[in-house]
Amino acid sequence: MNFLLCTAKLAVGHMIHSRAVFLDGLNGFSDMISSLISMFSTLFAEKRTDKEHPFGYGRMEYITSMFTTVFIIYMGLYAIYGAVRELMSGEVNAPDYNTAVIILMCVSALAKITYGLLSRKTGKKINSTALIMTGTESLGDSIVAAGILLTIVIYRTTKIDVEPWLSIVISLFLIKTGIDVMRECINKLLGTRADPLLYKSLKEKIMEEPQVLNAFNLVIHNYGEEIAIASVDIEVEESLTAVETTKLMRRIIAKAIEMDVKLSSVGVYGSDIREPANAEMWDKILDVVRKNPDFIRAYAFSYDPAERSAFFIALPEPTVKDKKKAVGALALELEGIFPETEFNIECAIDI
Repeated sequence: MNFLLCTAKLAVGHMIHSRAVFLDGLNGFSDMISSLISMFSTLFAEKRTDKEHPFGYGRMEYITSMFTTVFIIYMGLYAIYGAVRELMSGEVNAPDYNTAVIILMCVSALAKITYGLLSRKTGKKINSTALIMTGTESLGDSIVAAGILLTIVIYRTTKIDVEPWLSIVISLFLIKTGIDVMRECINKLLGTRADPLLYKSLKEKIMEEPQVLNAFNLVIHNYGEEIAIASVDIEVEESLTAVETTKLMRRIIAKAIEMDVKLSSVGVYGSDIREPANAEMWDKILDVVRKNPDFIRAYAFSYDPAERSAFFIALPEPTVKDKKKAVGALALELEGIFPETEFNIECAIDI
């Protein structure tokens, strides 16, 4: 479809001296290249893992999508250059709009809307960023086609040629689309936070287990739209046996797989509060943590009477920038309350 529309627009745009139609044809060429790249990227993304790529080729889709944006941004800049040069020179060739051009642009707008809606629907269904972006761009192209139709109506009724200005608007639209796609791909390659809904749902699934007291240090890495590797730590009752813990971990891993997340590790912690003195100390520590604005909660307490040292994990507020400093201040505060005890505090993370 893109090939047929592109060929027709390039030919017609050249024959009737219409920069906007010709530019729309070039945009169709970029769509055609984008479709080819999407197909090839899908083939790469489906490749199995190997020795050098243990997490597969899922991120190949982001890389190939970036190549598409280079075409889009280049064509937008080149078109702006041509339109500005034409306006400054004053040598504007009046386009020869006819009925065939109107029919072509109507067909183009209808085809782009149909293709755009179908691509976005399919992209959301199979979690393909490239396909969703392609569909969004196609819907934007239908707006461009509508703009060209409006230009034709203005010219045929008033003989005022606004096409050079429309070309600049179309070009800016193309550049913005390219930059948005580029930024999205770069962010995913650099690594962004997991989908908040996925994070929340996975944590709720883990907490459904009655033996799990708390779940923390949940980190999800994205290696493609359908490849998520994660790790999590859980706090359990101190009386849980090794066999019971193993069964619990297997159930948690199975629940994650149902959500298309592979848990590479499940850390297990328990609070040592069997002794009344330990339980009393832990209650006082929790009171201090709750009053501290830099921390949300604490987990996994243990106390070594021989070394006179206490250990626990603290989850800081997301807004805390210097977590090391905050943990140090919390340790000093607790050592003021328990002067004979050394506190080792681990900073939990949730990404």
